[in-house]
Amino acid sequence: MSRDWLIVGVNFVVLLLLQIFVCNTIYLGIYLNIQIYLMFILFLPAGLSSLPVLLLSALMGFCVDLLSGDLGLHLAACTAMGYARPYLLKRISTSDQIEIPPINRTHFVPYFIYTGILILLHHLLLFTLETFELKEILFIATRTLVSAAANIILISIIRYLRL
Repeated sequence: MSRDWLIVGVNFVVLLLLQIFVCNTIYLGIYLNIQIYLMFILFLPAGLSSLPVLLLSALMGFCVDLLSGDLGLHLAACTAMGYARPYLLKRISTSDQIEIPPINRTHFVPYFIYTGILILLHHLLLFTLETFELKEILFIATRTLVSAAANIILISIIRYLRL
């Protein structure tokens, strides 16, 4: 089990640094935000119970907020994502054993549902809190859908290539 925690720790640091020093410095327009650090929450070991997932998700969000100058936005969105993750995994698991769906031809739909719902949840909460005006609902929805689509594609490519 200590090897698993070492891998979790390395993933945390690598994805956090990639987010802060690479993804946050690339401007792709107002509608497109690359959030590579979401891979950390998405692909935590499936056997982790809800509390460690929630704490690790909150820690990742806090660190992104701390290093990017945001005030709790990523913390809230990541905590919501970490909260929903175990329930979603239970719902989409086809066997008795809960596992993260692999990205292949036979499991593409469960993989897409899993990543899609969690990333959409994260982005919707993040952009709603960031904008915080109901009159901007179309802007929030467009930004959520464009960023979520881009992040799902990018994360799927990385996952497929096993980088």
